Amino acid sequence: MPWRRSVRIAARWTAVLSGLGLAALALFVVYGVSLVDRSMAAELVGSGTRVVSAPLELRAGQPWTVSDLRRTLKERGIPEWAGEGDPRAGEFLVAGDRVVVAGGAASGRPGATVLRATGSGLVIQEPSGRAAAGLTLAPTVIGTTAAGDTVRWPVRLADVSPHLLTAVVDIEDRSFLSHAGLSLRGLLRAAVRDLAAGGVRQGGSTITQQLAKMILLRPARTVSRKVLEAWLAALIEYRYEKRTILEVYLNRIYLGQDGGWQIVGVEAGAKFYFGKRASDLAVEEAALLAGVVAAPNRFDPFAHPAAATARRSDVLAAMVRAGHLGQEEAASLSAAPLPRASRRLRWPPAAQYVEHVLAAGPRTGLVRTALDPAVQAAVWEGCEAALSRLEQRVAGLRALARAGDPLQVAVVAMTPDGRVVAVQGSRLGLPGEFNRALAARRQVGSLVKPFVVATALEDGWSLDDELDDAPISVPVGGKTWSPENSDGTYRGRVSVEDALVLSLNVPIVRLGLAVSVEKVAATLHEIGFAEAGTTPATLLGAFEATPVEVARAYAAVLGGAPPTVAFGEVGQSRAPSALPPAVAAAVRATLEEVPRRGTAAVLAGGLEGRLACKTGTTDQRRDSWFVGVRPQVVVAVWLGTDGNRETGLFGATGALEVWREVDARLPGVWRAGRFPD
Repeated sequence: MPWRRSVRIAARWTAVLSGLGLAALALFVVYGVSLVDRSMAAELVGSGTRVVSAPLELRAGQPWTVSDLRRTLKERGIPEWAGEGDPRAGEFLVAGDRVVVAGGAASGRPGATVLRATGSGLVIQEPSGRAAAGLTLAPTVIGTTAAGDTVRWPVRLADVSPHLLTAVVDIEDRSFLSHAGLSLRGLLRAAVRDLAAGGVRQGGSTITQQLAKMILLRPARTVSRKVLEAWLAALIEYRYEKRTILEVYLNRIYLGQDGGWQIVGVEAGAKFYFGKRASDLAVEEAALLAGVVAAPNRFDPFAHPAAATARRSDVLAAMVRAGHLGQEEAASLSAAPLPRASRRLRWPPAAQYVEHVLAAGPRTGLVRTALDPAVQAAVWEGCEAALSRLEQRVAGLRALARAGDPLQVAVVAMTPDGRVVAVQGSRLGLPGEFNRALAARRQVGSLVKPFVVATALEDGWSLDDELDDAPISVPVGGKTWSPENSDGTYRGRVSVEDALVLSLNVPIVRLGLAVSVEKVAATLHEIGFAEAGTTPATLLGAFEATPVEVARAYAAVLGGAPPTVAFGEVGQSRAPSALPPAVAAAVRATLEEVPRRGTAAVLAGGLEGRLACKTGTTDQRRDSWFVGVRPQVVVAVWLGTDGNRETGLFGATGALEVWREVDARLPGVWRAGRFPD
């Protein structure tokens, strides 16, 4: 019958359409699952890099002053507590001759440690009251990588404070552990508010929905968007366990701004707001950070402390309702003080150091360096002060700046074992600028002379042997080379020691020729001057080197061997001896006379601690050098212009001034100590 035929046709079409619908739904599910899996897999891969300084090792008996301790702690990003009572965790307090460092700043040291500066050296008192031999202050963040404008340091869920896990779930999604991605209560509450507002106003989103929105969707407030968000949340719940979902969520939440950078994830957020790891947050800190999630700008504790305090109280109340906190404890924590200032995620004085470390290759996680914030700050501030004063004093330098070739600076500070503790390679030390400290090759001039003397001492000469300081002509390739002393005068017979102390060109050339240029060149190669040639002009530094190579060479006079340059935290083992210990000690002792009666005599009478040094000036005063060797640090300074113009500066009138400003800003402990025997 006709109607039966119509039923069969309808049934067939229904089956076909149902099959197509099921196939489409299956494809939609497969596509959704694929999309979710790709996005979640990308989130579970670690990214982000924190570059940190070396820890600060304080030892009892060291010559610290209260002012040096205070400055050093501040340069490490540790805030000073200016209120009444004891400092809070991660802060320090200055009281008379005491510096009280609260737990959190001292590695593995709960409670407050007291540092007392006395005439006989530093006294360290443990929280228990007992005297301690030392105290280690944790490394501080000096820089980080950013993906675009985002700072994000992913961590595992196990590395997040349980207080923060509880606070986030209690305030953002109380039923997170039981729902399948959607919360009926939240949806109904949101629907009522949306109807009253005449549009989508209240999210009603679970943590899983928020995660779907963050990793899969663009910002929008439409009904269709909420449906898609719910669908993706269901797929995420189907594919992943709750711990994984919460881990990815905590690593993706937006928590505020540090200048032009977005702070994303609880690890970066904990550092920014509290100077801590996410694993170390106390209950009230966790409550504040969990409260910021909803609206980081509105609940910013630095810009809007009242709103932040109220929001933190809301979170604590939610924790009470969930049974995770007692009412009395919540009331007490609600009155806790807020953080007063953000903690740094990047430190401008270390920008070029960080840039160099990160340029070594892609890294994630924690990168430990040898940088010492106190030394780096001294370099940063000393360069600015010295250059400003030099340009005010020397009209020619101002003229060079107007001509577009201003005076530039490069400074390297290195410990005797080769760890680079500070670097500045330009006037401002900004990232992206040419780093002359590590990459600019300039003639070294008179800096070579100590190593000419070292070669002669190895060859059997003594410091008391005499040399002729009289005009000399040396045949070189069919021509005659006639070097002169920088002041144009001659002194007759002079000792090897005086030739070095006074930096006399002619006697040093005579000494090098007597020993042989080839032997001198071999010594120079061993201490790291790879470009040193074998012509007589090599004896007066007619070859190029970078400031970091200069620092490494002068570190040899502290240990008799050229250390391997290292930007990492771990000290380096020394290479086979380049300078025999007795030779290194003799050269160093001679260089100690330079600031007393030699080319750096301007320093005489104002020195604190032991100093061996050498000035250097190249032809037509294009390069001004100074190397200061302290028992614990070598600081090499170069001044010049990129256009290789004449600056009018000698080593003693240019680079020495930069070194003096840097040295004056170093904590006294860096100027203390004895040279090795």
